[in-house]
Amino acid sequence: MNNSIAYLIGAICFIVFLLISVLIANAIAYESGVNPKDPAKRKLWFWILGILCPIATFITLYFGWYNDIKIPAKAESFMSATMISTFASLVLYIVFGYILSKVFSHSKLKSWF
Repeated sequence: MNNSIAYLIGAICFIVFLLISVLIANAIAYESGVNPKDPAKRKLWFWILGILCPIATFITLYFGWYNDIKIPAKAESFMSATMISTFASLVLYIVFGYILSKVFSHSKLKSWF
């Protein structure tokens, strides 16, 4: 089993969850008044999806590929790649989320951080 599939799945999960975060942030309407709650909603959804991103990466790799590996050495190697990919998807999600919130500082994304 080639370990590059683990990194590819991690990248796909990171991109999908970041896109979902952008869509949700733009779907939450602005609230007017003294104490609007829309920025808190956007931030909450960003972090909820941030938690779900590595979970989805790990579950996809574990149940999709890891269970089919019969050779112990390859299974151990793939599990290492799975852990790296899971952690990397979380880090990339947070880093790119921060970058997007600063680049689009006059949009709804600014409330992520």
